Amino acid sequence: MYSEIKYPIGIQTFPEIIQNKYLYVDKTAIMHSLVNSYKYVFLSRPRRFGKSLFLSTLESYFKGEKHLFKGLCVESLEKEWKKYPVIRLDLSAENYDNPSKVKEKIDQYLQRLEDEYGCDSTKSLPVRLGSLIRNIAEKEKERVVILIDEYDKPMLDTLEKNSLHEEIKSELRSFYSVLKSCDEYIRFAMLTGVTKFGKVSVFSGLNNLKDISLLPRYNSICGISESEFHRDFGRSVSNFATSQGVPEKDVWDKFKACYDGYHFARTGEDIYNPYSVLNAFDDEQLNYYWFASGTSDYLIKLIRTHSFRVENLEGERRNEMALSNITNLSRDLVPLLYQAGYLTIKSYDESENEYVLGFPNKEVSEGFWGSLADEFFHISDASSVFDTREFVKDIMHGNADRFMTRVQSLLSDTNSEQESNKEI
Repeated sequence: MYSEIKYPIGIQTFPEIIQNKYLYVDKTAIMHSLVNSYKYVFLSRPRRFGKSLFLSTLESYFKGEKHLFKGLCVESLEKEWKKYPVIRLDLSAENYDNPSKVKEKIDQYLQRLEDEYGCDSTKSLPVRLGSLIRNIAEKEKERVVILIDEYDKPMLDTLEKNSLHEEIKSELRSFYSVLKSCDEYIRFAMLTGVTKFGKVSVFSGLNNLKDISLLPRYNSICGISESEFHRDFGRSVSNFATSQGVPEKDVWDKFKACYDGYHFARTGEDIYNPYSVLNAFDDEQLNYYWFASGTSDYLIKLIRTHSFRVENLEGERRNEMALSNITNLSRDLVPLLYQAGYLTIKSYDESENEYVLGFPNKEVSEGFWGSLADEFFHISDASSVFDTREFVKDIMHGNADRFMTRVQSLLSDTNSEQESNKEI
């Protein structure tokens, strides 16, 4: 009987992972480097890649909870272990279908701290945040740490609702801009999200924010790097191999094909999807966990609305400015596909100063094409030549002849008047 390993499925709280002895991939060395290099930081990473856990780790670190870091890299790196007051906001757990939802969510966080520190809660959100930061710093006699998780969730929820999107963006712009005016009271601030909305839109009032999303030294700040995978998951691979009755080498190879392949900088190690890796080891089977865990409906809607051509996504090229900005989605969907985790950096063309993009792995490529096929080919008979899964298999295995036979059969039986807007 192999030894049991506790995987932190759905757990994003650092103290809980450490205290309950869940498997933890040590990111504290890169955390220590970050907090000693910058004061205002922005990080973009796909959903379920460990952003919330990283912020929770930062929170425990800044609260001086040294006992939680025993045996981790930062234990030997940090000499002072000073305690700072922390303001942490998480905007992920809400469906923002009107501006009041944003205000209510932020109000909930501010209200708790205002009750504790005796601050006025009758003013506007930006004024309240500014007063709160100053009052906490003065009362605690220490500068404040600000951690904001999924800052962009309200904007992602309203991508296709222009007026509502702009209203919410304006509300958040005013709120985040307060951080700059409170500079003397802040020790460190970090905002994370899936996407980066241009500085002229959301961060115009916070122009001292350092975007580390594409910096090579922070390529592995979230996710599981190749070296971390081999260092921390050897026993997991052995258990998986025993369970499936296959050689360990086959397990390493299959996990790499399914879940590896992400790059978030021009150089750096391969990154594995942590959500899929943990679930696969816990279930002792390979499955498309990350793709199934969240909806790509907003991407499908954008592809359909703007008639994007998606057949040549492998090899798409963008410079850093284009790759970091999703303010022109009506013209270019590729930056959003990259930031959302559907495309990744495959290489960097230094002569052209461009990133070459492509699908990271089997899970994402098959999941993406399968979603498109399900959307654009509404065929209920799974045994027919139109079965969307068979189209995807033909594409993935390079079986061009069989794919074209299916397409010809589909077109010969399709009424063009009924399918006037089905081009992809």
